[in-house]
Amino acid sequence: MSKNPEDPTSLDDLRELLIRLRGDKGCPWDRKQDPESLKIYLLEEAYELADALDRREIDDIREELGDLLFQIVFLSRLYEEQGLFDLDQVLETIHRKMVRRHPHVFGNENWETPREVVRGWQELKKAEKKEADPFASVPINLPPLLKAHRISERAAGLGFDWPDLSGVLDKVREEMKELEEALREGNRSLAGEELGDLLFSLVNLGRFLEIPAENALRKTIQKFSKRFAFMLEQLPDRDKGTSSRPLEEWEKMWVQSKRKVK
Repeated sequence: MSKNPEDPTSLDDLRELLIRLRGDKGCPWDRKQDPESLKIYLLEEAYELADALDRREIDDIREELGDLLFQIVFLSRLYEEQGLFDLDQVLETIHRKMVRRHPHVFGNENWETPREVVRGWQELKKAEKKEADPFASVPINLPPLLKAHRISERAAGLGFDWPDLSGVLDKVREEMKELEEALREGNRSLAGEELGDLLFSLVNLGRFLEIPAENALRKTIQKFSKRFAFMLEQLPDRDKGTSSRPLEEWEKMWVQSKRKVK
């Protein structure tokens, strides 16, 4: 008796579902997909999961984890159809890699702090990839804040880092002063350069605090959006969608929204 596809119990069941969807009697849309067309869905699901994690909505997190997993199984199936590799080989590869990358757990290394682990990983990656450029494996299309975090992380893993938090904070203050000076001079081009330097130093601060700037900014955007929506709810319908209210009134409403919306 064949199993009902609506009663899944394992990763293999999801793989069998993909085989059916991609089969001759499956779904025309699923049969049409290729690795190139799935990239956008993979990225979208990853961001939706990140959003659910920020909101700490357990049901949404569970659902988004499934959506992301489906994209991974889908991509694995596409390559299996080409005879290149299958999902079992994907799982085997990541399992072996994680064991190899954690010699302080499965071997004899004595890495006791997160910073020691990062530096150890850098050495392992350097030996495995044999790349002269430590940034070569950082994806080109990563969001800029995340890319800056990864690049500064790689540099720190090679020893190019401040010894303590005070050095990072001093760098942030230095970059802020240089931006202010460029603005006083009216040099727009230099101001843009200094703004980038300031952002990069703030990313480094986030890395040092183990608070990725990408995550911090995303949470702030969500918080701002909720507070601004609260402010708009307080306005009469005739005033919504306009900017005619005095700044002082907006500021009073903003203070109120900060009390009401966390």
